[in-house]
Amino acid sequence: MHGQLAKPGLTVKGDEPQHEVQVAGHVSDRVLTSAAMRRVLALLVLAISVPAFAQKEEIFGDGAPPRYREENMDKRFKKTRVAKLLENGTDDPACIQMLGGLFVALAEIAPVLHKRDENFTLAPELTDAVQTQLSTPGFPATAYLVAMIRKIMIDGRLPDTWLETAIKLNKVVKIIDIPKLKMINEQINLVDSSYLTILKVKERYMVEALNANSAVTTDVVATFRDAYLDRPIAWGGATLLDIGINQPKGKKGKKKLYLRATAEELVAVLQYIPPDPRMNTVNLLAQAPVKVDPIIIYVKLQSKQYADIEKFHRGQRVMVKGHFWEMSKNALELEVRDGLLFEDRDWSGGVLLGRPEDVAQCPAAINEITGTAPAQVGGFKH
Repeated sequence: MHGQLAKPGLTVKGDEPQHEVQVAGHVSDRVLTSAAMRRVLALLVLAISVPAFAQKEEIFGDGAPPRYREENMDKRFKKTRVAKLLENGTDDPACIQMLGGLFVALAEIAPVLHKRDENFTLAPELTDAVQTQLSTPGFPATAYLVAMIRKIMIDGRLPDTWLETAIKLNKVVKIIDIPKLKMINEQINLVDSSYLTILKVKERYMVEALNANSAVTTDVVATFRDAYLDRPIAWGGATLLDIGINQPKGKKGKKKLYLRATAEELVAVLQYIPPDPRMNTVNLLAQAPVKVDPIIIYVKLQSKQYADIEKFHRGQRVMVKGHFWEMSKNALELEVRDGLLFEDRDWSGGVLLGRPEDVAQCPAAINEITGTAPAQVGGFKH
């Protein structure tokens, strides 16, 4: 184990799934070691890459999706003041900060909820903001965020009242991604694995298909396609090149966005530029960046979109959620069907969700969910 005890209700998973960092302290040993607590405080994953030697099983698991059942903490959550605010909303400025921040994080988690396990993915900057800005010694914001996700997974959708509350709060908060919440309000469509990123597709194709040794007698390309294609995905970090209706054949002055799409089909063309493979190394010789080939993603869009894609602009950072269907022989062109487009915000510059001193003034920002702890420095009061 690496790291140290810091804040309640969060486990950070490193680049390799077997290396976990516990960030869970300030609760009593009785609470922290209970089996129910370990199940309920599901993992929030920050780095979703897997090691280069990972095989299909490491990316997708054993194929059995987790089953969410209501447990004691879920029952306690329903009775908390936070749960009541989620249902009824609030005009209290301190509670707006707390609740709005939780909705911001929830919306970013929503598209990448997956079948592999009970882990959730969230940008490190947002996770840090939930831990340091929304959490106080008496309010474990991360535990409440996990409880919110668990309720959604148990119910199979975001409650209507929660969506109404988020829409009202966003008039003040401004940065809650309402289209993502509207999507899970209708239905939760899980991706197969958050570990299946664009980079991981290319990496595994190079390793398992293109670089297979001569002793392999099977059709490595067909084996790769069987393992990785025809899967629901959610990919962020791409930029929008264009969106439009594919033109019918022979229409003068017009060019099809994607030859494999039918006429009058709504298509988006995205570009993903892989990072410089040396970006995490010290460049003592001041070498020029390594030239990397961009990956083009052709997306056949659903007719119904939750985001207003007419307001999207070329060069905008977007996320695509859909079905990974096809790829070129060099893995530089990918096709996604039944696609949904969302804004993919870049949180690398940091984010202000609230201030702990303000959040502490919210009457609901108390620990009613993880049990009691001794009345000591860093402990929870009853």
